Amino acid sequence: MQNLNRVWQLVNAASSVRDLTQQHKTYHFKVAPPITFYLQTEHAEIRVSRWMQPEVEVTVKLTASFGWRVVADQDEAGVYVAAKRRPVIGAVGSASFEVMLPSDTYVILRLAGCSLRLDDLSGEIHVPPNATDGRLAIGGGSG
Repeated sequence: MQNLNRVWQLVNAASSVRDLTQQHKTYHFKVAPPITFYLQTEHAEIRVSRWMQPEVEVTVKLTASFGWRVVADQDEAGVYVAAKRRPVIGAVGSASFEVMLPSDTYVILRLAGCSLRLDDLSGEIHVPPNATDGRLAIGGGSG
């Protein structure tokens, strides 16, 4: 019985440490479209969806949150979010972004080593081969 109690203590301690290193935060920005949304991050999962609300909502989920620095800001032209992994210790963490945007929002993403999902997309996406400048062109054609 004493061993079982010790195991439960270790499980509870591990859960507490995990909870301390995880961060979940949702940013809400009231906007008057048309606006621009800018996201710059690295080694993260990003999901961008459209909705009819006059609001930008960004939910950030970080593991090993001590290894990340996240800033968000807004002005009359748009909403800006940047997340950077800290050197060395940031490599142990991960990040995901759930972004909800008004349908007429212009989107700029500056990503490095990320996974990207675009929901409710209409238009063209141009992915140049071996692009040295890392740019993708997304056109506004009809879908």
